[in-house]
Amino acid sequence: MQAEVPSAREVRGEIRDWRRGRAELRWGEAISDAYVALFCVVMVGAMGGNVVLSLRRLADDTCLATCSEVRSAAPWLAALAVALLALGVARLLGPVFSPPAANAWLLSTPVDRGGLLRPGWVRTSAVAVVGTAVLLLAPAVLGGFSWHEAAVFLAVGSATALACVGVAALSQVREHPAGRWLTWLVTLALWLGLGLAATHRLGTVPGVPPAAGLAVTALVVAAAAVLVWRTSVAVGDVPRRVLAYTEHLSPSLSGALSSVDLGLMYDVLLARRWGRGARVRSRTGGPLGWSALVHRDLRRALRAPQPYVLLAGLVLVPYAAAEADAGRAVVLATTLTGLLGGPALCAGLRVVVRSRSLARMMPLRRRSLLLAHLVVPGTALMAFALATTPTLVASVPGSAVNLAIACGLSSIAATVRWVTGKPPNYAAPMVSTPAGGVPTGVFSSAARGFDVWAFTALPLMFGTGGMYVSTLVSIGVIAYLVSDEAG
Repeated sequence: MQAEVPSAREVRGEIRDWRRGRAELRWGEAISDAYVALFCVVMVGAMGGNVVLSLRRLADDTCLATCSEVRSAAPWLAALAVALLALGVARLLGPVFSPPAANAWLLSTPVDRGGLLRPGWVRTSAVAVVGTAVLLLAPAVLGGFSWHEAAVFLAVGSATALACVGVAALSQVREHPAGRWLTWLVTLALWLGLGLAATHRLGTVPGVPPAAGLAVTALVVAAAAVLVWRTSVAVGDVPRRVLAYTEHLSPSLSGALSSVDLGLMYDVLLARRWGRGARVRSRTGGPLGWSALVHRDLRRALRAPQPYVLLAGLVLVPYAAAEADAGRAVVLATTLTGLLGGPALCAGLRVVVRSRSLARMMPLRRRSLLLAHLVVPGTALMAFALATTPTLVASVPGSAVNLAIACGLSSIAATVRWVTGKPPNYAAPMVSTPAGGVPTGVFSSAARGFDVWAFTALPLMFGTGGMYVSTLVSIGVIAYLVSDEAG
């Protein structure tokens, strides 16, 4: 007699009962932790909201003529950027996700696969909508929208991000390249918007009439709902092989995020990126010694030029900031953009920093080894900074090139600080937290790179003297981080 196959709801109920029966956290402790978390969120949210409202009042008083054009388009550019972020994260992690344990134990059973995966997909959709709305609150306030325009903007932005996640999910389930095509399309649209804003050809975005806003919102929401529904139907036929693509990635990323180690998360993504090739084509010839490492970085850049193309596209960000009448704050946009795009260029540098055994095999001192791997990304970051020279003329008249060089050195110093950061030392005394014992340097690792950026970028706003101070600090930081003592 054949045994009756349980339903997916019954299996989930048994798992839920098993987990709750072994829970050790008391209700009082949970409520206490929730109160502390809610208080922190409200306090930080109030501080952030006050800053955003102050910036909006400042923009209303000082933004005139061409500045208003960029300001009116900035929220929509931010919505495109958030949609691109949601699409990239969805393609990386897989919006239809199954934990390794469930993939090994549950999906191999005759239980309905759609019933097991559908609740997770619904949670992913809800997180995409809520997260997008939270990220777009500040652009909605700074954009000077009225209340109904802000509601339309948040609804359209959240629905667009959800639609992008839905396309990525369908592409994952059906193994179709539509998600990759959409990524390039959204990237191109964002790049064109930044280009029009930077070249003073964007024009003022007109106000949204209520009827048109409701029609567009309804259309985008309907498209997102259809994609979510189609994915909910299609998850029942997804093969385990597709779900296994992210089986080993998710535990590594969750471990890195739980320890607030952004460097470890970068290492996981770096290993996944270079592991996709699965083959290496050997090439003979080339220079010897120190220059051989530079030659390898050049070959790596030619084989995977996407980070360099992205950095070249980000040149438009300082120009858009200059058109928005950011004044001397353009140097902050230039250096911060360089920091955000710099770590992706330093794959070779990151490998020799984290793999000490590999570094010891090379007949070079640590300083020579790191400097060799810094030549190609450092040249790219310096070229990026020099390309923004026209935006810096108003900051330091007559010394725009020197200021651009100082911005490049600041980006290089911050990038080297981020890439060469040491992992947390779990052998050192730990600090007691509600999440357990953690090393003392874990929480400060989240600010790694940005601390050097603050010390080297802020002096650039104070004229020629600050430029010299920033240059000296940047050179000193680079010299120390690549020295043998820092290792």
